[in-house]
Amino acid sequence: MPAPESKQPEEDEPQRASLPSKLKPSQLLDSILSPDGPMPAARLPIRSLAFTLDFVLLTAVSIVVIWKLIMPIYHPGTYYEFTQWIETLLNWFQSEAQSDTSSAPQMSTTLTQGIRFAQDIQLIIFWVYFAIGEVFFTGSSLGKKICRLRTINTITLDPPSIMTGLVRAGLKTLAIFMLFPISIFITACVLFFNKRSQMGHDLLSRSVVIDERSI
Repeated sequence: MPAPESKQPEEDEPQRASLPSKLKPSQLLDSILSPDGPMPAARLPIRSLAFTLDFVLLTAVSIVVIWKLIMPIYHPGTYYEFTQWIETLLNWFQSEAQSDTSSAPQMSTTLTQGIRFAQDIQLIIFWVYFAIGEVFFTGSSLGKKICRLRTINTITLDPPSIMTGLVRAGLKTLAIFMLFPISIFITACVLFFNKRSQMGHDLLSRSVVIDERSI
């Protein structure tokens, strides 16, 4: 004779209905990177301070490297020609700027080529600096080290891989040199529209900057 089927007590049904639904990975990541989470995302003020420190350092280093080491080899006359053009431009402002027939002095072809070459070298210096920090110093540049920030991958929560570091550094560098400061403003505005405080280059490279002071 078959055994009668056992029935769950009716009082278990409300308890079963009240169980939480399956947690999505995105929700879990949001909780981890929340201000009260174990790895809180860095806010805009502290990130701005770290970026300013890096920018000042890189600008000073790139000026020395470009104009003292590289330009004398590849464009030896650019520095002298540039100073002469600046002097001519200042004189134009002082004496002929009010004249309707006067026009601002233009750069020569050689000076324009030299300035573009210097800008390209500066872009490479910025890219290499940020990439080295992301890949070889656990997602930290000198500015981030001082402010106790670092970059992590949003997939693994580990320091950025080589590819992620190169992509992130490249996107950040392009934001600095293309349509500055509009590009910086746009990528910073993205931070206010996501729960993880990610900027544009963070989202595109699947990374996030965390604040180690709150860990």
